[in-house]
Amino acid sequence: MLKKLCSILLLLVVIYSCSSNSAIEKAENPLDAGRYFIENFLKGDIKNAKHYVLITPENQTYLDSLSKAYFALDREGRQQLRLASIQINEVLTIDSNTTIINYQNSFDNIVHKLKVVPTKEGWKVDLKYTYGPKL
Repeated sequence: MLKKLCSILLLLVVIYSCSSNSAIEKAENPLDAGRYFIENFLKGDIKNAKHYVLITPENQTYLDSLSKAYFALDREGRQQLRLASIQINEVLTIDSNTTIINYQNSFDNIVHKLKVVPTKEGWKVDLKYTYGPKL
């Protein structure tokens, strides 16, 4: 009986540890939000990257498009993105509610800009700034 109980407890512990999500860090500043988003996205961890995106219908559409483009890459392309380093070129504080992060990664060396804004859940990336229509 004791052996059976120990086996059940061990099984429950294993199931619980496998099912619990790793804690997602709250972005306490704009640089962290941008960095967490970029790192998770380059790794292909769209679920965690989404945590650092300001969720609006528009941003969800851009995130879905980015995700499709990422997974449309061949295995080697995704691997190169996972191994790419991030270079922050400039962090520009527009005001207390807006920061622009100018960065590139070592895979494509294309300069990207992210707008980061504060929310009650921490700082979030606004993809409309980067991928929306340019005025």
